[in-house]
Formats: sequence, structure tokens, C-alpha cells
Amino acid sequence: MEVTHIIWTILAGIAVASGVLWYNRRFLGAFVHRLIEIDATSPETAVTIEELHLTQSAPLKNALREDGSLHDAILSTADEPPRYYIAPKKLPMLKAKYRKENASIFSVILIICLLIVTGVLFTVLYPIVSDFAQSLLNK
Repeated sequence: MEVTHIIWTILAGIAVASGVLWYNRRFLGAFVHRLIEIDATSPETAVTIEELHLTQSAPLKNALREDGSLHDAILSTADEPPRYYIAPKKLPMLKAKYRKENASIFSVILIICLLIVTGVLFTVLYPIVSDFAQSLLNK
């Protein structure tokens, strides 16, 4: 495999990871922020997703299911529809993980553009630098 393919693969992975991070922080973060704002930390203060004025998105469903990332931190009642609240012991962790200063979509687009420019520059400059280094080694 060529070095340029490896670099492009790494850059693409970083771009996808930054997009996924933004998406998760945006949708999961909105859910967690609203639970923190209303201090839903017990079954008595638990609320439904609809009461938070949110929709049950795929990332939120995945995070709340039994093996999801929020399963231990966000508890649910047996009601139908379920009401959600924050496990009191997990509140500091959630506040740190979903703090308000998350990335904007503009910063994610900027990161992806910078990764593309870096990849193009590497693709253009790598053969030149490689040939130059090879000529130095052959002397």
C-alpha cells in the first residue's frame, strides 16, 4: 500500500470521527443538557423525551438502550412512555462530558476542509520529497 493511501485513510478517519463527535454531542448533548437544567435526578422528577421537546432520534435510542453509552448514567422509569432521569452519582461525569462548549458545525466543516488541503498537499509534495531524499541517498 502506498504512503499516500495510508495518509488519506487516516485523514478520512479523522474527518468522520469529528463529524460523529459533533453529531453525538449535538443530539445526545441536548438531551443531557435539558435533564440537567430541570434537575431530573430522581424518579419523581423524571420526564419523557416529548416533555423535553425532543424527538427520539436513532443516536438517542442507541445511547439509551441496555448496552448504550448513556445506559448507566440515564435511568428510566417503567412507565409507558418511559420517563428519564440522571443517576445522581453520574451527574458530575455527564456535566463534564456534555459541557456547553461543544463544536459548531462550522468548526467541523473547517476541520474537514483543512484535512482535505493537508491530504492534497501531502499527495503533491510526497513524490517530490521522496525523489529528493532518494537522490541524496544515492550520492
